Amino acid sequence: MIIRIAPIEPRWFEEKAQVQSRTWRELNQGHIPQEIVDAITPQLALRLTEAHAKDPNQVVLVALDDDHVIGFAELLCTPRPPADRPEAAELASLYVLADGHRRGVGRMLVEAGKQAIGNDRLVLWVAGVNDNAQGFYRHIGFHETGFTQTEDMGPELEMTNY
Repeated sequence: MIIRIAPIEPRWFEEKAQVQSRTWRELNQGHIPQEIVDAITPQLALRLTEAHAKDPNQVVLVALDDDHVIGFAELLCTPRPPADRPEAAELASLYVLADGHRRGVGRMLVEAGKQAIGNDRLVLWVAGVNDNAQGFYRHIGFHETGFTQTEDMGPELEMTNY
């Protein structure tokens, strides 16, 4: 597997949307209300992808294996409330197909995201039930801040890498 990270291009929009819908379902099935799991359809993910790609406050990167999308990261120049970290950018989402787990794909996306957004300080929110993601983020240098919020998916923890 030779992975490359690239800014998203229209030719990858549909494939990224498929990855987003699939990874969302795999991650959240049985952990959050089913109507929220079902809400992220490939069609909705495609509309979100198209909007995010046009947003000047956002960077969307894809991880490619043989020119096929296997993961993606979305970063925001300015964190959304309730994050109160004006010096940081926000890692808004990071998803990798299961075949890419434990192969450095997530770390590559985060590192490329820092460069693309022009900020090595990141804040993110991770679902309280997602122990794997929390462990991954700790492994690459993030730590919990002690702040939490409750969203439709339940409790989320704020993490930073500084």
